[in-house]
Amino acid sequence: MSSLNPPLFERLSTLLDPLDPAELHGLLCGLLCADRTLTVDTWLAHAAELLDDEALPETARDVLGKFFEYGRTQLDDPDCAATPLLPDDDTPLRQRTEALGKWSQGLLYGLGVSDIVRWAGLSPESQEFLHDATGIAQAGFDRAEATDADETAYTEVVEYLRVGLLLLQLDLNRPTAAHRSRPP
Repeated sequence: MSSLNPPLFERLSTLLDPLDPAELHGLLCGLLCADRTLTVDTWLAHAAELLDDEALPETARDVLGKFFEYGRTQLDDPDCAATPLLPDDDTPLRQRTEALGKWSQGLLYGLGVSDIVRWAGLSPESQEFLHDATGIAQAGFDRAEATDADETAYTEVVEYLRVGLLLLQLDLNRPTAAHRSRPP
């Protein structure tokens, strides 16, 4: 799960400050789900927009370019291993929950700036996932200490996002997805 990503998450947090790696990964996943032909230049333009900086420094462009390849590789994985990029499991649950919300916000933003006409043909499952992702984007955790039940719930939400991302990706990239809701 997220424990595979801590070095990348930590490194990106440092290199891309003030951008949040979870939000960036969600944005990238949304953009790639909606447009499999997304180019690195288009990706960099979206990232620059988040920073309100049209001229990204060369080091940021390099890191974001590698991040783009990481995201594309994840979504192209035949074993469906795409997982939201989140802090490791040793990070306090409050911060991990906040990252889940940011990842969901990024995903929704990435889908929102894409060809929204295609959304009309989404399956009911994908539509439900997007509705749920909207709620997760507003998630928070306000207790001082996490219980085992809280940790289990967090793990289940991460898995739900992973599976929902896969479902959405398949749904959006089906050749007939844009036409399913239209009468013949």
